[in-house]
Amino acid sequence: MSGRVTMERNITIKVAGQEYELTAESPEHESILRDAARIVNRQIEKINSGNTTGKSRTEVIVMAAFTISTGYVMQNRMLKKLQEEESRLHREIEGYLDNIDKISR
Repeated sequence: MSGRVTMERNITIKVAGQEYELTAESPEHESILRDAARIVNRQIEKINSGNTTGKSRTEVIVMAAFTISTGYVMQNRMLKKLQEEESRLHREIEGYLDNIDKISR
């Protein structure tokens, strides 16, 4: 046993009109799960407010998942670019500091 105190809590999340029993590992995790459910439900509502004639419930849910996933992929790519830029700037600053150190000797 790790000695770690868990704060697990069983919660009910409603997504697309269906209730799901989940276990939240902490209050923060519960907040994340509830926010995720809100995002999915909002996207489903947004799609349903458009022309969904002839679309099944499953198709609407898949469209919502695809839209959310596209945003996730875009954000991950942006994060990667920002991390690469941070590394480049860090190397550049280190180079400047090395030059200053060499000059001051």
